[in-house]
Amino acid sequence: MDVQLIGPSTLHLTLESEAETDRLGRALAEVAGPGVVIGLVGTLGAGKTRLSRAIAEALGVDPGAIASPTFVLIHEYDGRIPISHFDAYRLDGPDDFDALGASDHWAEGDRLCLVEWADLVADRLPEETWWVTLELEGPTGRRARVEAPKAAELAGLLGPA
Repeated sequence: MDVQLIGPSTLHLTLESEAETDRLGRALAEVAGPGVVIGLVGTLGAGKTRLSRAIAEALGVDPGAIASPTFVLIHEYDGRIPISHFDAYRLDGPDDFDALGASDHWAEGDRLCLVEWADLVADRLPEETWWVTLELEGPTGRRARVEAPKAAELAGLLGPA
């Protein structure tokens, strides 16, 4: 894994395998706490659900319970921190996201919220949303950009294994 801290809140990564995507997920779980919203952006197959699964597993969610919310739209998981996992892909627009009551999930500040296809509802997410953009790079590789106030802490966790 290549890790580059670009600025105080921006991290660029080259993920060479699913195992490295999982490692990023575990690191995000370590630094993100209740009240954090993580917006996940990327094309189909870029690894948004894989990353969400890794975050949830790291927080103690039963791996068998974790599924893509594409058809259900919202999954809620109990772990060390409760998790709300959203998918905006099948929504007709941001108003549909509002109609789901999405903001209620982060308003109380007691849970971690993961929003796949967050770019489709960006104007409905809190200003302090953390952003993770994933891009395909070859058959198993990914490039990731993380924009979060704890980017330096993430870089420290993701340095040489």
